[in-house]
Amino acid sequence: MLRLAVSRLTTRLPAHVLAAQRWYKVGPNAARLGMVIDHNGSPQIVVAKDHGGTGRGQAVIKLTFKNAITGAKSQDRFRANDSLEVMLMVQKEYQFLYTDSGKVHLMDMTSFEELSMDLDTFEGDKDRLALLEDGMAITVQTLEPEPGPISWRLPARHVFKVKSVESRISKDKGATYLPAVLENNARVMVPDFIKPGESITVDLEKAEYVGRA
Repeated sequence: MLRLAVSRLTTRLPAHVLAAQRWYKVGPNAARLGMVIDHNGSPQIVVAKDHGGTGRGQAVIKLTFKNAITGAKSQDRFRANDSLEVMLMVQKEYQFLYTDSGKVHLMDMTSFEELSMDLDTFEGDKDRLALLEDGMAITVQTLEPEPGPISWRLPARHVFKVKSVESRISKDKGATYLPAVLENNARVMVPDFIKPGESITVDLEKAEYVGRA
């Protein structure tokens, strides 16, 4: 079993790393993109999730996995009352540098070593990649001691500078949101009182305006 193999490999790891190797269980409804599941004896990254039903009307959840070691993709169906074993990762903060040829390039701000990861190892909806900005803090999930970095995600919130705001044509009463272009060319809706040059906080999971920074 994978758990036994990892347990043997981690016997000499520091205490804080050992703590990160504990498993916990969730139902398939609670599975989210980027989770690493101990499935069929290997670490599988959840890359897609769909709800469906059987001919008898029983709810099923179809999960698409990417093997964290080989990169091979597979699908499996689960009933709502099934249980999945989630592997807890060691998390480390990196700084975003740039993207190139389907990879994201990050820097370890402690060692200043560069780390390259495939864009498809990103946790979450791919349209959120438009929010990447130079210097943004990125969290990388690693399964130690092997296979190493598995996935990465954006911070929960980030401060952006507004480059432009679309002019309002109608004179509607009450709060009105307008399309805005950020300095990194990403687009979000902002209240009509926000002006170009202002800094705003954006919820990156929802790609929504939170407030002035």
